[in-house]
Order: sequence, then C-alpha cells, then structure tokens
Amino acid sequence: MAKIRAFSGHVALAALTVGLAAQAHGQTAAQASAQPVAAPEAGEIVVTAQKREQSVQKIGIAVTALGKDAIAAIGRQDVTALAGQVPNLEVNQYSPTITVFNIRGVSQNDFTDAQEAPIAFYDDEVYIGSLGAITGMNFDLDRVEVLRGPQGTLFGRNATGGLVQFVSAKPTARHEGFVTLTTGSYGQVATEGGFSEPLGDHVRTRFSFTTNNSGGYITNTLGPKLGNAKSYGLRGQIAADLSPADKLVVKVQTLRNDHERNAGLYSWAATYPDPANHLLGDFARNVPGGNPGAPYTGAGQGADANGYTNTSGSPFVQSFDRMPVFNRTFWDISARYTHDFGWGELASISDYQHLTKDYGEDSDMSPNAVFHYDTHQRMVQMSQELRLSGKADQLNWVAGLYAMNIHTANQYQVLSPANAYPGIGTLNYGGTQNTDSLAAFAQAEYAVTSQVSLIGGLRYSHDRKHIEFQDYSNGTLVFDWATTIPGVAPLRFATFNNWSGKAEVDYKPDANTLIYASVNRGTKAGGFGTVSSPVPYTDSLAVSTSAGNPLVQAIPFGQEVLTNWEGGFKLTLFNRTSHLNGSVFYYNYAGYQAFQNVGVNQYITNHQAYNHGAELAFDTRPIKGLYLGAFVTALSSKVKGITLPDGFVTDRVLPQAPKFALGWNAHYQVPVGPGVLGLGTDWKHESGSYFETNNAPDDFEAARTIGNVRVTYAVLDGKVELAGFVNNVTDKWYRVYNLDLSGLLGASNQTYARPRTWGASVTVRY
Repeated sequence: MAKIRAFSGHVALAALTVGLAAQAHGQTAAQASAQPVAAPEAGEIVVTAQKREQSVQKIGIAVTALGKDAIAAIGRQDVTALAGQVPNLEVNQYSPTITVFNIRGVSQNDFTDAQEAPIAFYDDEVYIGSLGAITGMNFDLDRVEVLRGPQGTLFGRNATGGLVQFVSAKPTARHEGFVTLTTGSYGQVATEGGFSEPLGDHVRTRFSFTTNNSGGYITNTLGPKLGNAKSYGLRGQIAADLSPADKLVVKVQTLRNDHERNAGLYSWAATYPDPANHLLGDFARNVPGGNPGAPYTGAGQGADANGYTNTSGSPFVQSFDRMPVFNRTFWDISARYTHDFGWGELASISDYQHLTKDYGEDSDMSPNAVFHYDTHQRMVQMSQELRLSGKADQLNWVAGLYAMNIHTANQYQVLSPANAYPGIGTLNYGGTQNTDSLAAFAQAEYAVTSQVSLIGGLRYSHDRKHIEFQDYSNGTLVFDWATTIPGVAPLRFATFNNWSGKAEVDYKPDANTLIYASVNRGTKAGGFGTVSSPVPYTDSLAVSTSAGNPLVQAIPFGQEVLTNWEGGFKLTLFNRTSHLNGSVFYYNYAGYQAFQNVGVNQYITNHQAYNHGAELAFDTRPIKGLYLGAFVTALSSKVKGITLPDGFVTDRVLPQAPKFALGWNAHYQVPVGPGVLGLGTDWKHESGSYFETNNAPDDFEAARTIGNVRVTYAVLDGKVELAGFVNNVTDKWYRVYNLDLSGLLGASNQTYARPRTWGASVTVRY
C-alpha cells in the first residue's frame, strides 16, 4: 500500500456565462435520454469566474453559465449534452470510464487512467483530477459554469484551455424540495431529487439523489444489448453558522455504476493503413476490390485483419463475443470553512476523493476472441486550499495557497486468446503514479477610473511526479522501469516548475457596455505516457529498450504552455432584454501534448501549435414568454511536426476543432387553461473535424446538424410539471469518438451517438 501525502485542493471555478448560448443551443451528443433546453432563467446569472460573485456581463472573460432550469432541460444525467449549449465546447465520452472536455480545440485524448486533462473540472470549488470520476455528478445542480481560455492564475496548472464547474444546489433556510421521474426509450426509468431541511436557526441540510436504469441501445447478436445503465448518486450537505463571522459547509458525495454493459460501445468498421497516405487509417470500402491484402489474413472487401465482416448495415447492431463491463465507485468528502474579518474573508477548502474502477471491452468488436482490453484503477486524491480576499475602495484582491496529492494505481491487460497476433497472448502492465503539487497565487483588480479597470495576476506551481511501471508477458516480467534499463531509472521522477499569469484592461463606457483586452498564460505539467508493445516496433516515435527486448516503457513528456491574446465585448441591449457578446483570440501553444495511438501503444509528445478564432453569441426576450438565442464560432488551428506511422513528419490540425459551428434555440411559454404551456427546440450545426492528432481519413467526422424538441405543461404555480421530449429528431447517425486501430486490428473503434430517443417526465416541487 503506497503512502499518501495530503495537501490541498480547491478550485473554485471561475464561472462563466455568456448571456446567450449559456442556456440555449442544440444538444449534439445525444448519448443519454436527455431533454432539450427549457427557457433560460431571466436576468443575468451571477458567477464566480474571479473568485467572487459577479454578473456574467461584467467580467472580461468568455464564459457561459447554465442555470438549474436549463440543466434540467438538457438532461442531468448526460454531461455530453453540454456540448450543444456552449460555444466551442466538445465533450468526448465514449463510455462512462473517461470524460474529455475540449474547449476551442484544447483537450487531452489519452484514455489511460493516470492522465489529467488541460481542461480543468471542478465540483463545488474542488478540482477533480481523474477523468473517470466526472460522469454522474450532474444532479441537483444550481448551475454549470464553463470558462473558455487559459485560467491558470486562479485555478491552477491544468486549466490550460479553460474550466468546467458544477455548482450544487445548497442547503436553504426553508423546507423545500423536488422529485423528478423520467421514463423513455430503451425502458429507461430515472429519478432525481433534492430536499432542504433546516435544523434550527443556524444549521441547514440538503439531501440529493439520482438513479438511472435503462436497457441497452446496441443490439448484440451474441448476447444481451449493450449500452445499458445501472447507476446512482447520493449527496448530503450540512451548512452551519458557527458564529456571525464563521460558516462551515460539509459535503459527502458518492457515485456508483454497477456492472453496466457500456464499456467500449464501439461500432465495427473495417479499416486499413493506407501505404499511399503514410499508413494512416482509411475505411476498407474506400479501396477498389477491398483491403490491400498484405497486412491481412482476411480476403474480401470490408473484412478486418482477421477476416470478419459485419453485414448488419447499422452501427447499432453488432456481434461481440465478450460482454463489456464497467464498475465504478467514487467517494468525495469536502469541507468549506469561511471567516469574515470585516476587511476581508478567509476561505479554507479541504477535500478527499477515492475512486475504484474496473473496465473491460471487446476491442476487436467481433465474434472472434481476438483482442480484449481491461483496466483497473484505484485512486486517492487529497487537496487543501487557503484563500484570502478583500476589497478596499477601488481595489479587489485575492491571494492563496494550494496543495494536492494524487496517488493512483493503474493496471492494464491485453488478452489475445486466439493468439491472432504472435507474441501477445496475455499482457499485464501498469503500476503506480504519485503527484505532489504546491502553488501560490494572487490577483488584483484596480479601478483606475469609473470606466477603466486594470487586472493582473500571477501563479507559481511546483509539481513532482513519480511513476513505477512493470510489464508482464504471459506471466513473465519483461520490463521494470526501475531496473530494466541501466541509467534510465531516474526518469521515473519528474519535476515541473510552472508559472501562469494574467493581464487585462476593461473599459466600461456605460452600465451596459464592457470592452476588454487580455493576455493569459496557462500551463499543464508534463508526465508519463503508457507504452506497451509486445514485439519490437520500428515506429519513429518509439525508443527501443535494447536488442531483443520487448518495447515496454512509460515515456516522460514535457509541460505545455498556452498564451492567449484575446479581446472582446459584452453588450446589454434593448432595455436589458437582450445580450450580444463576442470575442476573438489567438493561441500560441508551446509544448502541446499531442496524443497518438500506434498499435497498442499510446504516445504523448510535445509540439508547437497555434490556434485562433472568434465567437459571437446573442440572446433576446422580445416579448413576454419568448426566448431566442443563437451563437456562431470559427476556429483555425495547426500542430507542427507530427510524426505519422511511416515516419513522415508534417503539420496537422487540433482534434475536435471544427472550423465552424452555429447553434440556435427558441422557447415560448403561454398560459393555457389552468397552467402554462412551454414549447422549445434547440439545434446545432458544426463542420467536420478529426478525432485524433494524426488526422487519419477514418478519424474524420463530416458536418452535421442535430436538433431536439420539448413540450412542458406546468400547473399549480409550477409545483407540478409534465414534460415530453424527443432528442436527435432527425435520427442522425454520427460519431462522437474514434480510435484508429487499422494497423493492429484492421478496424477502428468508433462510437456513435444514440439514435433518436424520446421520453416523458413528471416533476413535483414543494
């Protein structure tokens, strides 16, 4: 049992919000029975993007905030639905094991469990380091905040591209609560509820829950359907006024996925490494006469490397010989204590997290026992943040200290029962990784005049990482990071000293106008990639251990630094009924941590990258009961010096960075009989983009337009609400994930969003 050091943790996300897209847009990743968007809350949402409460229209940051009504409307149990609500946000979740947020093309697509992301995720001001812990937290929320652009000054080393924060509904001083029951496609029955109860004048409690049970949506000809859900989440909070100046909130939260068949929800497709295109994967059907033949045992058009062909014609009819399995248990205990000195406030945020996860998939997606992949993770994270803030005349300031420790034990297994690939058999590899992080930060805003403000900030972070890594082939130890290669063992330890900064000028000519210009520097520490190849590999990315030895090692990669030059405006128009917000930005992305998959190896290498774009969002309430919103985005990116599978070096574009996207939504409420009828629809169109840095042909997903509709009827002043919804109205087939395995399996792991789904719900409030 490894020793765990405790430090700190916090991350009060900076919230965000663009009056528009915030609450409205189209749901693109319809991977659960979510509901399209309801009318956004009236007025301007208050967020905490600068560690204090401010109107979203008053801060010089590109932000989007979704209030509780909008969250309920898109479906609380589907975090991927956020992608349809926020400009330049993509959410990659090919199963609950990993959730990857991508903001303006910035993300980390490595699916190994030890990696952290450059888009930081926070839950009630607490940083969640594990990508496998995010799914299922979005229940009984007060709001969701999405902050675009590097925010390392106030929020740490892993906020390179931005932040996403969930803010839970808090205990209240009055008795109140709600319960929602939802039923829909594939036999889904889901519940959600939240109840606040005061325990006297100075103590308040809130209990929240969610459950989700449904059948699978992918027919498996060899067994039960895949993609089912069997999960629940519980949250308990107690808030106490210890004195007029001292307040304490303690939260305990747990999430559980119980033997779900939703690991590796892939749809089979035959691909091949095209010799004419640097061995990048392409669909077999694109070659006259079928596969090229040389790397394959299968002959016939559309066959994979083992001769299998899926003739169903549907991504939702597959033949898996191995039933996928996903189990996860996550615990989080946090305490937030504040003391008001009168001249300022001290905040202390302490947190403890524990995650256990078991995951197994049929990677070859066929009836043949060819290639199975399993992961097991045991993770403990502890963090502590101390923050002091205050205001004096024209000055707002905040300063703090942060400390964190993450200890994760990760084991991976590759099983090839049929020995389809000589030398594989059974591979077991993995080990432990320990991360210690310390930071100090400060930021100040000074009002030079009533119209001009200056903002400056700085953060220093120190990270130390330590990895232990071993590989066993058919039960025999073939590699130990500490001993196998003389002179290399010290590379198990890596230290990173990073600094983040912010400089901004805000100009407010009147109460309804904000114009801003800023420079922000964000950083992400380096780390270790996981590489396990059963045979000597000649790829130019690989580093051979020694003659005759298998190539099995964890390769260190360096830190990345993103400098963002950004300018924008926020306008409140037409007697405060409308908002028009826009921004332009330019990213100088030094050391971008590019993920590439070759065979069974996952590589992360550092590269120079560039990215620039623009965002424009508008929302209005022209008449009583009517809400209209729209947003448009543009992106252009380049990653320098990517080495392709045949060794050719070239430039590529960032993954999941569509050049163009347009979202729009409308919602109308009108009194009908004893209640209020609500009609809503939301849509999003985005251009094509790639899923991986290599930009292989089989990684390209074409342009698409996705829409949803929703009808509600509320009576008794909103205490009872009935709702019906249809998601993916046009039943569009589109992928949300792809991994090019053409060189290994002659196929690609591709995951499709759910087809058209429907549902109905009833909500009772008191």
